[in-house]
Parts: sequence; C-alpha cells; structure tokens
Amino acid sequence: MRRIGLMGGSFNPIHLAHVRLAREALASGRVDEVIFLPTGNPPHKGLELADKLARYDMVCLAIAGQQNLSVSRAEIDREGVIYTVDTLRALRQSMPDLQFFYLIGTDTLLQLGTWRQIDTVITLCGFLVYMRPGEDEPLAKSCAAQWQARGASIEWMQAKPWDVSSTEIRRRLREGLPVEGLLAPNVEQYIREHALYGARAEESSAGTDGMKREKMLYRLKKDLDAQRYQHTLGVEETARQMALVFGEDAQKAALAGLLHDCAKCLTLSQMVKAAKEVPLDPVMKESKALMHAVAGMCVAKNVYGVDDAQVLSAIRWHTTGHAGMTNLEKIIYLADMIEPNRKPYPGLEQIRALCWKNLDEAMHTALRMSLEHVVQQGKTLHPDTLAALLDYEHADNIQQ
Repeated sequence: MRRIGLMGGSFNPIHLAHVRLAREALASGRVDEVIFLPTGNPPHKGLELADKLARYDMVCLAIAGQQNLSVSRAEIDREGVIYTVDTLRALRQSMPDLQFFYLIGTDTLLQLGTWRQIDTVITLCGFLVYMRPGEDEPLAKSCAAQWQARGASIEWMQAKPWDVSSTEIRRRLREGLPVEGLLAPNVEQYIREHALYGARAEESSAGTDGMKREKMLYRLKKDLDAQRYQHTLGVEETARQMALVFGEDAQKAALAGLLHDCAKCLTLSQMVKAAKEVPLDPVMKESKALMHAVAGMCVAKNVYGVDDAQVLSAIRWHTTGHAGMTNLEKIIYLADMIEPNRKPYPGLEQIRALCWKNLDEAMHTALRMSLEHVVQQGKTLHPDTLAALLDYEHADNIQQ
C-alpha cells in the first residue's frame, strides 16, 4: 500500500526548512509522497496569520515542480475551525487505498493528548516523528510507547537541525532585514508583491551577488528557448533543495543551477569566443554539449556579474565532472540530470532516488550511466568524466 506523509500547518509563511523536512521524509523511505496541508482557520493561531489563499499559493510556489511533493486544499476550502480529525476523515474517504502518516516533531508528539478526538485520529493515520539532534529522546520514546499502547502507529526518522522559524522570518520581513536562505525566492517575491507581514517590495533580496535574480530571469528568458528556460528553473529549485538536504549553501546552489545553461543556446563559435580566457582541449572545442558549460562559467562571470569561485566552478563542471568534485559541483551535475522537467530516460528514477539519499552513490551511478551511453553511441568518454569515474571505482576497490 502506498504510504503518504501529511505535513500540516499554517505555513505562515512556508520556509525552506519545511520543504527540506519533507524531502528528508521521502529520503528516509518511510513515505512515498508528502502532501502539504495548509490550514484554513486553525484553532490555536494568533492574529498575524496571512490570508489562507495567500498561504496556499506560497506552498504551491515553494514545492513547484518537485518530485513526490504536492499540496492539498482539503483544509483551505472548508469553512469554520479546522480540526485534523475532520481532514483525515475526508482524505480517507477520497483516497481509501492509501496509508497516511502525519509528520510531527517531538514537541507535537508530547501534545497529542490535546488533539480533538485523538482516539479517532490514531485509527485514521499513523505518525512519522522527526527527531532533531539535542532533543530529549528518552522522554519522546516514553510518550510514544504510551500512545502505541493505545493503538497508535508511530515511526521515527532523523531530521537535521534548523535555525529558522516562520515567526523569525515574519519579524525580519517586518523590520526590513534580509531573508536570503530562509525562503524560496519565488515565495519571497510573492510576499513582497502582496505586502504580507509588513514587507516592502523595494527591499527584495531574492537575488544574489552580481545581477538581481529578476534581471537574470529577464535575460535568461531572452537568451534561452522556452524548453531550456523551464529546465533552468527546474535545476535551480532542485539544486536548492538538494543543498538543504546535504547541508550545503542553498543560495549558491540555486545561483549555479539558475545559470548553469546560460550559454546553452549560443553557437559553438560563440561559446569558444566567450571562453577565450580558458584553456580548451580539442574535444571540448568540437562539442556544444561539453563546451556550453565552460562558456557558461565565463558568461556567468562576465555578463551576470557572478564572482563566487564555488558557483562558477559548479557551472564549469556540470557536464563532464572531474576527479575530486566538491559537494556543490556534484549537486549541480546531478540536479541537471534529475530536475522534474527532464524527459524520461533509462535509469532516471534510480538516479532521482539516490540524489536525496547519498551524493556519492548518485554520482557514481550517474558516471557509470554516462560511460554506458557514450559506448552505445560509439564515442569516447571525455577524460575529465573518466577521471571522475575512476575516482569512484578506485574508492570502491579500496572498500572491498
């Protein structure tokens, strides 16, 4: 039976840690999909609650295009005070063949007794409890045992710590402080456009070093065809979420993802000219598929004003890879392969699953797939890709 994680809350606003937690639940293997349930009229929230439709829109923006994440209007469209038991009844009626698990923290586990009709709730869903480092595990396990004795199904997953809360984000927006790395850029843009939480549009910080993101998008939309532009947005968001899962800088990952194909639609001669400052091997000069990454690094630096060496390197190596890649380089290489707009190809779902669990296993598998692909085409693997693959093969031999 397909297992569905339910992530409820006011999402006032939804932030990157919410999405990261959903991805960690998927990576744990405990659930096959996560459905976000923004509440319409919660019984225990204060006055600084944005309109329910605005909060629903922001959740949609935050998870747009992400595999196995979706959002439900089950609590948005109901009138009156919303209780979880009513939502679960409606979900079970509309989706009787699914098994539901509510994602909760240990703090919520300790307060389950306050939920309306909790004895009915535990017959309608199980609970997937995320334990963060430093929390009182014996107390949580003792509480769980009491609920299990009453018939509740409780499973556990580890979750990375986060130093972000919706309350803190609202405060920062209200006081005009930056919120980079806390919100998805499209969510921040929505907040400022709709003047939510006292935010002012002119303070938008959704861009990064160099050109602002809005200007980058404007230029990319002109320079890329429609399909490549959508792919670019998919890589940007996939890279951001992968960075959050693996503890890397989400802002740098998103920037590298956004600009990784900025030179893709140039002619080969234009690519070579754009990369004149970089030593090029003969194979590279004859292949648009390889050349656009090197040219993209130069265009990102000279046209888009990016001066972060890590970001530029991630763009540079996203097609060939190389021995000793950094985690950021791996993330962009893989995000390019798995973003949700990618047309299906053999091994895609295997790579997608690995990308949220283990970067090195995903890279090793991806590099082997590249070797198989070029052999089938009667071509030769680029020396840098071969060096990257041998790096992993050598590590495997040592472990064995």
